[in-house]
Amino acid sequence: MLERLRLSKQVGRIDSLTIDLNPDEEERLQEIMNKVIMMDLHEHPIVMTEDMTRLQEYLSVGEYTWGYEAAKAGGWSTVCTANGFRGNITKRHPSAGDFQLMLEEIGLMFTDIKKNHDNVLVVQTPEQIREAKSLNKLGFFPTVEHLAIGNQLFLVDVLYAMGIRMAGLTYSFRTYIGDGCYERTDTGLSEFGIEVIERMNQLGMIIDLAHASHQTKIDAVQHSEKPVIFSHNFAHTLTPVSRSTKDDALLACANKGGLICITAVPNQICEGPKQTIECVLDHYDYMVNLVGIDHVGIGTDTLIGDHVAFASLNMTGPASPDVPYMDGLESPADGKNIIRGLIKRGYNDEEIYKIAGNNALVFMKDVL
Repeated sequence: MLERLRLSKQVGRIDSLTIDLNPDEEERLQEIMNKVIMMDLHEHPIVMTEDMTRLQEYLSVGEYTWGYEAAKAGGWSTVCTANGFRGNITKRHPSAGDFQLMLEEIGLMFTDIKKNHDNVLVVQTPEQIREAKSLNKLGFFPTVEHLAIGNQLFLVDVLYAMGIRMAGLTYSFRTYIGDGCYERTDTGLSEFGIEVIERMNQLGMIIDLAHASHQTKIDAVQHSEKPVIFSHNFAHTLTPVSRSTKDDALLACANKGGLICITAVPNQICEGPKQTIECVLDHYDYMVNLVGIDHVGIGTDTLIGDHVAFASLNMTGPASPDVPYMDGLESPADGKNIIRGLIKRGYNDEEIYKIAGNNALVFMKDVL
């Protein structure tokens, strides 16, 4: 099957721009990259099909290629895996997902990592992330896009036993747990959702509110005893759409020690005929000014493949997208461009280290 399905190139799928630096800035970039623990808190490392109309066919096979090459090219020390694609093979709704199929995907990923143990490691703690960096190996931190558990609380424990250490509380629409960001109404967190939060706190599993509705975000921050994360979000003030997050929720998250990570999805975080990494960097600037440097991280939500075509297939993007890709941050392989952009915008080394990964390490130590 894989011989008949052409997969996307891991590096250089399209001609994505590189932020120019002067010679002194280039030297500084190299020094930073040698030292930095660079973490993407929401990335999709499955290599997608070149023809996205054949994605479901590929996902149904159960023999996947994982984007180690793309992640290493992007400078990432550790990536959070945002598993869940296989669980959508039989879905009837964007917030549905087959739990068993999702577990199969996680198992297939772990099996492939073991085959490639010389280059990649499963990491589940800050100490293991640092160890992977010291060994010059890529860390895969196991996470799921959302809790496809229906109304079965014990499945949270199953995910934890499988090695998952972060999970999206909801996806974009209503579940038994609470409302998602695209739901027609916003009633917030359910009673069952409160139980789920309590269980995740007990286990030491990170609660991700990236796709939750506004009220679900506010409720979850209030009910969680531990800090929470917005793993791939952006500021509603700059881009007032359903997927963006309002200032009061951002501040509530930060005030309880949480982490807010900036996404890079085209036609969501930006609008119009010219969308580049500069728009993404605008949201970094805004977030740092709003919540402080200690609560901002990276969560690109990048794919190895055509993200715009994927979004249109999965009803998560506009029917007529403005642009075909985010220029300068099109895939995980463009990760170093974020560091280039932060240098260009005047961030000092300590601030860059914090955004790139140190803030995430502190956050994880508080929660896991």
